[in-house]
Amino acid sequence: LWDVPGLLVVRYGFVAYALDARTGNVRWRQRSGSPLVAVLGSSRLDHVLLQSEVETFAVDAGGAVVWRAAHSDVVAGAELVGGRLVLTSFDGQVRALDPVTGESAG
Repeated sequence: LWDVPGLLVVRYGFVAYALDARTGNVRWRQRSGSPLVAVLGSSRLDHVLLQSEVETFAVDAGGAVVWRAAHSDVVAGAELVGGRLVLTSFDGQVRALDPVTGESAG
């Protein structure tokens, strides 16, 4: 649940849906080129993070893509830790992104 804009963001296969938390109506949908692994949100972000197997993208409350980051390895897991988006690839490599900008966080 993304509480500030009142959205419930869910993933199903290749698509993320933002549903109005009160009515259940679809406000927006975003399709990925590969299956979605995770949907991550935080009250500290102005967008929600959608993690697919090969791409991370940030989507604002209106459904517009704020930024995208492509990955050369298949992402198997994603989590927000200590102000960073930590991605774990299928082969165990770990990469961190700034969740605000999508830039590498070292």
